[in-house]
Amino acid sequence: MCFFSMNPAVARSLLSETSLTYGLRDIVIRPGTVADVDQIMAMHDRLSDASLEKRYHRPWRPSREHMVSVCRLCGENGRLLVAELPGKQPKIIGMAYYVAEDAKTAEAAFLIEDRFQGQGIGKRLVHTLARQAFARGIRFFDAHVLISNHAMIHLLARTGQLVHKKPDMGAYEMRVALEQ
Repeated sequence: MCFFSMNPAVARSLLSETSLTYGLRDIVIRPGTVADVDQIMAMHDRLSDASLEKRYHRPWRPSREHMVSVCRLCGENGRLLVAELPGKQPKIIGMAYYVAEDAKTAEAAFLIEDRFQGQGIGKRLVHTLARQAFARGIRFFDAHVLISNHAMIHLLARTGQLVHKKPDMGAYEMRVALEQ
């Protein structure tokens, strides 16, 4: 299908799901691949210990092997999306992924580079990921979120209907029912 010959309303809808205006640049939301491992590792190197702790519950940087496994999520086993600043040397500034636990449930994780947090990029990533998961039959996102990570708790709660939120050793076990 030719993008330029499609219905303008459909074209706007597709564009609204794949890019977000950031100042003079467009932040592109796209599927991640194994070719993105170096960029994702570089993003982790730019993160503060506080951001790493919010994501991994400790100031830990994942190994290359771990990131390769995340980048291989491509369908039935899960999905990875990245937020990228385009340009001559594109730079990944965020990621969101889920790993299927069973046919209807997946564990979800999200991470945005410090200087881009609070600008709606995470929201766009999470909602795009949730739509893609729902289309593949996933009906619930599970997550373990530090009790102090108010932004992530709020973001997950806005992704669908919060059906479970239980404290567990300094974190919440959360389950969100995805909405179509």
